[in-house]
Amino acid sequence: MMELFNCPLFWGMVWAVFLLIIYFVLPPTWAKYGLSLTRSHMSILVVAIAIAVRLIPNLLLPMGAGYDIESYQIVGNLVLQKIDVYTSQGAINRHPYLPLQMYWMAFCVWLTQLTALPFLKIIRLAPIFADAGIAFVITSHLYPHSKELAFQNGLLYALNPISIFVSAYHGQFDAIPILFIMLSVCSIEQSLPQAGLWLGFGILSKSWPVLALPTLATKARSWYQRIEFLVATALVPLAGIGLYALIFKTPAWTIIKRAASYNWGVGVWGYTYFFHLASVLYPAFGAPFMWLVQNGRYLTLAALGLTWILKARKETPVASILTVLIAFFAFTHAFSIQYLIWLVPFALLTGEKQDSQWLARYTLGAFSYMFLTYSTLILNTSILNLMPWNPANTFLIRPSALPAWIVTFAWLISRFRVNYAARQNEKYY
Repeated sequence: MMELFNCPLFWGMVWAVFLLIIYFVLPPTWAKYGLSLTRSHMSILVVAIAIAVRLIPNLLLPMGAGYDIESYQIVGNLVLQKIDVYTSQGAINRHPYLPLQMYWMAFCVWLTQLTALPFLKIIRLAPIFADAGIAFVITSHLYPHSKELAFQNGLLYALNPISIFVSAYHGQFDAIPILFIMLSVCSIEQSLPQAGLWLGFGILSKSWPVLALPTLATKARSWYQRIEFLVATALVPLAGIGLYALIFKTPAWTIIKRAASYNWGVGVWGYTYFFHLASVLYPAFGAPFMWLVQNGRYLTLAALGLTWILKARKETPVASILTVLIAFFAFTHAFSIQYLIWLVPFALLTGEKQDSQWLARYTLGAFSYMFLTYSTLILNTSILNLMPWNPANTFLIRPSALPAWIVTFAWLISRFRVNYAARQNEKYY
């Protein structure tokens, strides 16, 4: 039987609580010091803090998300052996992404074999440094508008415990596609092809950055520029798929189908939890829940489409992407805990006080859910020593996400009431 108390995990959770407190205290009080910092000095300081606060749990915790870390090792080993990841029986459901981050996994496996360094410590470095890159982009992009705001929001991302949980505790790499989206947003006024290439890398790393495609494509001033952007965006994932297909002799459609068919986590988040709860309490309700599992994606797409038509298409790029992502959280049928990082950087990149206020509420709700889930289920399954899986999952773990979901729903309503697009002085961020 697994011990209930795990010393490294305990101190890891103490660190997380400490960061939550620092998150709410430090950036507002330090913002004024940004006035005396140059752009490069401010960026270096923010990046250094972002890396430091993430390396501590990475070094401290000997465990990560068990299933995901095991999946990374399986995929990495297959790549090193030149065995196709998408058709291998040993990797079924292990890699529902296009071929990019698998090469990092293979490098980490190789480096572990060469040096005996812990695989977990190495694999988490990629999202950790991507997080630092995001903090850099936020700071650098807001600096011309307001030094104080740039320093404050850069620190808010560097110290945000949600992003730290995902990259430095869990080991998930959602920070990487986020960084690519942000680079695309920041370069769209200078070069549409460059912006398209950055977004293409985001889609190649994980499929969800496609949610930013309508926003960025419609910011082009002509149909020719729009096509130019779309071609550049498509070029990267197509090249990645083609290269993998050539090396591993895999049909391109097999790769695309695996990434496009991902449909995990129905009943974990939002309104779908109540369908799951009803199916547990009343087995006859299992049929409606299964219908939701099979068809929920269409409801999600419809909600996102309406949000785009009614609101997001009228906003500036960052505000528009944030609105679409909040709508995703409000209406999505499928969910994984690492998604919670998505809203954090874009809420800070808008530079809007209202978004920072909503982000604070969201951070509190998401932190309580993540703290419980990581400490008792993902990093350590000690909760199963106290109660069986189904009561723990249905009546404790999943409902703990409801406060964060309610915040996203209220946040979306609030955004529909505010016309961010009218702020001419913040046209491109």
